[in-house]
Amino acid sequence: MREIFSFLAEYIDKNKITLAAITGGGGKTSLLYGLGRELAASRRALLTTTTKIFRPTPGECRDLFVGPARLCLSFLEAMPHASLLTAASGESGGKLLGYTPEEIERLADCGAAVIAECDGSRGRPLKFYEAWEPPVPQGCGCLFAVAGAGALGERADKERIFRAGKFRALHNIAEGAKITAANYLSYLSHAEGPLKNAPRGAKKILLLNQWETCGEDSQAALAGIIPALLESYDAAACVSMRRNILYDYRER
Repeated sequence: MREIFSFLAEYIDKNKITLAAITGGGGKTSLLYGLGRELAASRRALLTTTTKIFRPTPGECRDLFVGPARLCLSFLEAMPHASLLTAASGESGGKLLGYTPEEIERLADCGAAVIAECDGSRGRPLKFYEAWEPPVPQGCGCLFAVAGAGALGERADKERIFRAGKFRALHNIAEGAKITAANYLSYLSHAEGPLKNAPRGAKKILLLNQWETCGEDSQAALAGIIPALLESYDAAACVSMRRNILYDYRER
């Protein structure tokens, strides 16, 4: 087993990706900061959002810039060569407010590795997308779609799904029913799922998070749908963001 954050940092470097987006369910913020720390070991890395995120803890990211994108660019260029910066346009209600996708694309022109969290799920493993979601920069070279594997076999309710009622209606799940591997396949491959608004030319990587919480039967059921998911994704990985472990990785 490898460390997932170092593996993805190598993927970004190998494919010369300057801007990556993160969408989907629970685990996105852990990915944002874990990946950022790996990238910052050898280059400037900028972490930001097109939605809202909590302020990073000192352990996640020490340096924080809050202000307009044009000033962020000057601030970033003055940072040491190997450094990590979290940036946002403002702050409200205890959360950092993001930049527009277009502003983030301009920030990526400076040569730093830019990672943008582009989704919100209130920590739920799965979610239903409203018309305006997710705001993904169309210039991103890679999109990481995160889904929490721990919802498999649990009830399709608001504890596991953000906007559960709309999610059930879209994926034909009866109220009170349990979430199946077929439901995961429907959600992850659906045009209104985590790949919604993904640029056509971007690499699309599925990350099945919380793998360590699944029993053998659940792991086998989710592993069984990966070949079908690789029709929509360039690669799929079974991971634990919390433990920083890559359990399995498959490419199309």
